[in-house]
Amino acid sequence: MKITVYCVVVLAALVAPSLAARTVSQAGYDLIKGFEGLSLVAYQDIGGVWTIGYGNTRYQDGSPVRQGDTITQAGADDLFEYWVDESFAPEVDRLVGNGVVLRQQQFDALVSFTYNIGVGAFSSSTLLAKVRVWPDDPTIRDEFMRWVYVNGQVSQGLVNRREAEADFYFS
Repeated sequence: MKITVYCVVVLAALVAPSLAARTVSQAGYDLIKGFEGLSLVAYQDIGGVWTIGYGNTRYQDGSPVRQGDTITQAGADDLFEYWVDESFAPEVDRLVGNGVVLRQQQFDALVSFTYNIGVGAFSSSTLLAKVRVWPDDPTIRDEFMRWVYVNGQVSQGLVNRREAEADFYFS
């Protein structure tokens, strides 16, 4: 009887942390910020979308960034953390699923990737499908590299970002 109780306690201790929501580390925040850069004045990104702060296209209330908008450093930090913590990280966590064990670097790289391409694109990606099957599949690197196009043209900035995200994922 005591052996059974100990087994249950050990199993519960192993499973409980996997049920907690995954969050982005400081290194993950830094990865995203490093590629997004910071602009306190709204600008059009390479896809023509109005963007502010660390690559944000919407404010916390869902309203879109518009030409002429400005933001403070503190406002940009708050906006970035809001979207990462309240939208992108929880969605990546949900889409990957509780049964998939990821290292912190893998999760952070996936959040960076999703922050750039959007939750909808990530949700239907082959990259996500491969992560769900085997997170250490070496062909996942190739899936990162499929997402380097803007308006049908290869973007060197996206090539650089995807290489860094893949390297971070497999570190």
